[in-house]
Amino acid sequence: MINKDEFARMLVDEQALMLKQVDNLSHEDSLLQPQPGGNCLNWVMGHLVLNLTDILEFLGGARPADLPNLEHYGFGSEPVVGDGPGVLKLPVLVETYIKLNGLVTEYLARMSAADFDDEIEYFQGKDRRGYVVFFFFFHHCYHLGQLEHLRNLAGRTEKII
Repeated sequence: MINKDEFARMLVDEQALMLKQVDNLSHEDSLLQPQPGGNCLNWVMGHLVLNLTDILEFLGGARPADLPNLEHYGFGSEPVVGDGPGVLKLPVLVETYIKLNGLVTEYLARMSAADFDDEIEYFQGKDRRGYVVFFFFFHHCYHLGQLEHLRNLAGRTEKII
């Protein structure tokens, strides 16, 4: 069973990996489309940011009011196929990711072990809060893994990890 401090440590490590994957990429690079289909890096980054808001809320925290509109990046949303309404610039997505990751880890630091073990309700029923946020972390890691291939589209094929 994972505890809150181990979970926070994984989030910090994953942020470092994300920063390596987007290093030296432009917003235009983030819009490059994988072939024959799939989501571009911009959509994946927006989806990761949105996932962090879910993790924060399941921990019991409130979504910050000053976040950019992430509506375009939700589960089942249409892929980002270029600049347009609702498409956030890559630096905004990275900055928002860092902000939310910091809020989540700060929230975890203030949370008691008992709070992390509380049973809560989520879309699959009731479970331990720690399990629920770890489930969302699994989803998070899945999308983080996509960043390497999407970075390659921009010609950045150096080994990151």
